Amino acid sequence: MASRARGLAKLFGPAGLLSRGADGVVSLRSSSLDQSLDDLSVSSLSDVDLVVNPETLEIQTVSSGPGQDMSWLWTWTRSALPYARIPITNQAQTTVPLYKKGTYTINNYSGFDSDSWAVGGDSNDQPHSLFLKWIDGAGSDNLVPWVTYTTATDNISSINGGASTQVQRLLVSVPDSATFAIPTPAQLTAPNITYNVSHSAGKYMFMGAAHGMNPNLGPMYRGGTYTFSVNASGHPLYLTTDNGTNFVAGQYNYEYTTGVTNSRSDTGSLTIVVDASTPDTLYYQCGNHSNMRGEISVKDLEVEVSNNGRPVLYLQHGQEGMKNPAEIRPVPELSDQMCIVFDAATQKFVPQDLATYVERTPSFKNKIQEVAGTATLVAADGTAIVASVEVVDDASYLPLSNNSVGDLVYAKNTQTIYVWDGTTWLENTAGVDEVGIAALIDSDYVSARQTVAAATPYSLALSQAGTLTVTTGTVRWYAPANLTMNSVVARLGTAADATVTVVANKNGTAASTTEIIAAALSATNNTSFSMVAGDYLTLDVTTIGSTNTGADLNVQFLYNLS
Repeated sequence: MASRARGLAKLFGPAGLLSRGADGVVSLRSSSLDQSLDDLSVSSLSDVDLVVNPETLEIQTVSSGPGQDMSWLWTWTRSALPYARIPITNQAQTTVPLYKKGTYTINNYSGFDSDSWAVGGDSNDQPHSLFLKWIDGAGSDNLVPWVTYTTATDNISSINGGASTQVQRLLVSVPDSATFAIPTPAQLTAPNITYNVSHSAGKYMFMGAAHGMNPNLGPMYRGGTYTFSVNASGHPLYLTTDNGTNFVAGQYNYEYTTGVTNSRSDTGSLTIVVDASTPDTLYYQCGNHSNMRGEISVKDLEVEVSNNGRPVLYLQHGQEGMKNPAEIRPVPELSDQMCIVFDAATQKFVPQDLATYVERTPSFKNKIQEVAGTATLVAADGTAIVASVEVVDDASYLPLSNNSVGDLVYAKNTQTIYVWDGTTWLENTAGVDEVGIAALIDSDYVSARQTVAAATPYSLALSQAGTLTVTTGTVRWYAPANLTMNSVVARLGTAADATVTVVANKNGTAASTTEIIAAALSATNNTSFSMVAGDYLTLDVTTIGSTNTGADLNVQFLYNLS
C-alpha cells in the first residue's frame, strides 16, 4: 500500500503528469507533456545513427569480351546505407558513382594477357588496362593524381571460375569537397594521339588508339593533335563535314582542311590540329569508296560536369571506347525532408534522402515508373512535351558514342526509327506488318518484319537473339513482286573472335555473301541481285567465331520494287 501511495503521489503531485479536477475528472497536464516531449530528441534514441561515414568499397571489373569498345562489367556489394548502391554482379553500368572522401579498391581482372577477363571460363588474348582519367580519350595522359596503380592476386566466384587471378589494382582515395580540385583546361594535357590505319575487306582497319573496322572516333579535343598513320594504298583518306550524302568518288566533296596536313594520304601521315573553329562533328572518308568512312566527335578540352553540377571522370581502357563515366558525388548530408530507414547491418535507424531511397528500393522505384508510364509530360504552360528524334540520311551513320539510353534516331534510307539500348541501336517495329513467316532461317530467328511504306526503298529486317550457331536456312521468304535487292547490312550485338559469314540464297543459290570480320560489329554488302515474284530467299550462317561466337545477329535487306 505504501508503494502504491508513492506512485499515485508522483502521478498527481505538483510535478506529476495527471491532475484531478473539482468534479473528480482526471486529465493530462499539457505543460508536463510539453516538457516530456522537449526532453525527447532523435539523437537521444540509442537505435538511431546520425553519422554518415565516407564510403569504403571494393569493386571488381572485367571486360565483356575481346576487342575494342566492349563493355566493362562491374561487381560490388552494398556499402553503408546512405550510399546509393544495389549489389551487382558482372553488370554493365551507365555510370559508376564514386563519393568524395571515399576509399576504393578496384580490381581489374582484364588487366593482363591471360584468361583473366573470363566470366564463366572463357579466355581473352588481349589485355585491357584501366585508368581513371579527367577526360574521355585514348592514352594515359590526364590521369587523376589520387589513384595508385599496382598489381595483386585476387579471386571472386563470378569471374574466372573463382580461380586466383593476377589483377590490375587501382587504389582510389577521393579527396573531400574542400580539397577536390578540378583542373582547368589550361592545366589539362592536350592529347597527342596516333591512329594506325590500314584496309581490309573494303573497310579502314584501325589499330593503336582505336581499334576495329571503320570505327567512330573521338572525342577529339580542341587543342589536341591527331595523326592518321595510313598504310592503305589506293584508299586516300581525307576529312570532311559531309556524312556521305554528297559523296562522289574522286571529288572530295566538303573536304575539311583547317589545321590539316597531308590530306588525301594513302601511304603517309595525315595530321589535324583541332582548334576552336573545328566543328563538333567531322568524318574521315576514303576518296574512292563511299563505305570506307566513320564519324569523329569533337569537344572542348575540359572536365565534364553532369546536369546536377557534379564532375564526371572516366574509367577507361587505354584505347578509345570501352569506358564508363565516373560521377564524383558528395558525401550524403543530413538535410530537411529526409526519411528514416532501418539498416539491418547495424541494427539501427539511419537518415536517408528520398532520391537514395528510390534507388535502393526497387519495388518503390518500379511503382513510380508504373505510374509515370501512364502520365503525359507537360510544360508549365500546359503544352505537351514530346521527345525529339534525330534524323540522319544513312543508317550506317547511327552514332555509337555520346548516346543515352532511349535516344531515338530516324534513318531516311531505311525509313526506320532506331532506339539506343545502352550498347547498340535497336530497330523500332512500330507501324510495320509481319512478313507472315515464323523465321527466315529456323525457329531461333524471330521478329522477321517488312517495312510497309508508300515510298521506296523497302526494308526487310531479320534478327536472331542470343549466341550464334552455324545454320542452314530452310524456311523461305517469297518475293511479293519483281524487285531488286540493293544491299545487305549485317550487325552483331556482341562481336565474334573470327569472321561471321552470312549468305543470302535466291532459290537455293548464293546471291550475296556478307562477312563481319573478327571484333567488328557490322558489315555492309552492296552487291545487288534481282528477284521476280515467287522467287524465294533463305539465309545461311556458314561461319562463326571459335571461343566468342558472336551474338544477337540482325540482318537488314534494302530493296526496290521493279
